[in-house]
Amino acid sequence: MITQTMLTDLKELLLGWNIKPDDWYITGEAAMVLSGYPVTFRNKQMDVLVCRSVWPWAKPEEEVSLFPPKGSKEDKELKIYISKHDMTPDFHPLPHVGIRAEDRFSHTYAYPKDTAVRILSPWAGIYHRKCIIEFYEKDSKTGLNAFDQNKFIRWKKFIQETQSFAQSQGDQMTVQTCVEVIPIVQRAIDFFNKVDSHDNSTVFLKGICAYNGKVRGEVKLWEENADFTNKIAVLKSALPHQFSKLSAAAGIITDEGGLLSHAAIIAREF
Repeated sequence: MITQTMLTDLKELLLGWNIKPDDWYITGEAAMVLSGYPVTFRNKQMDVLVCRSVWPWAKPEEEVSLFPPKGSKEDKELKIYISKHDMTPDFHPLPHVGIRAEDRFSHTYAYPKDTAVRILSPWAGIYHRKCIIEFYEKDSKTGLNAFDQNKFIRWKKFIQETQSFAQSQGDQMTVQTCVEVIPIVQRAIDFFNKVDSHDNSTVFLKGICAYNGKVRGEVKLWEENADFTNKIAVLKSALPHQFSKLSAAAGIITDEGGLLSHAAIIAREF
């Protein structure tokens, strides 16, 4: 559950970093929940888009996730926020894979008025998925291989459920956007429907490497209370609240995500 205190504290946290409320907004599942849509919400994670121009620490253009410098005052402040609310803000930059920074005013609304935190509108949340797919189809070196097929399958189901609820609420803007975007998501799903085979007799692992290098270590399946220092962690997908443990690992193997997954971000950051 996302409380007003969480939103107010997040606004105050970012103000302390000289990031004004008009320069960031809540997106993803958290935005849909705050807009009253009955979507499944990962309670420990809240996606936040921040204008790259106001982020206090320089990041390469290809970086798609933002963190304060490790060990800095701001890093400690963020950890205090996470500990207090059991919620991890997952910061990403604007512009963001085909989404223009200036669109933040037309794509969002203030929620609630006394908190004045910007929330992505439901129709815009669907539209952003279209922008992401089209960006990676046309303007990215990696193409849709930056993701995996399961992501787009989940997106399609999510958009279909959103369309159904929007129809029941008379939200025609969101309904129209869903109708437009579903074929584009299906196109992304079809991209991965290629025949591929290899000989598994030597237990060969095939996939996308997010960070080049060699790694040796004990292979260990994910457990919440386990120590992964210098080990190779194996898990279905990596989430922000697992960062502290996974950042100490020698390597990470997941079956979801691609080059933009949280596991890939950890590999590049740590």
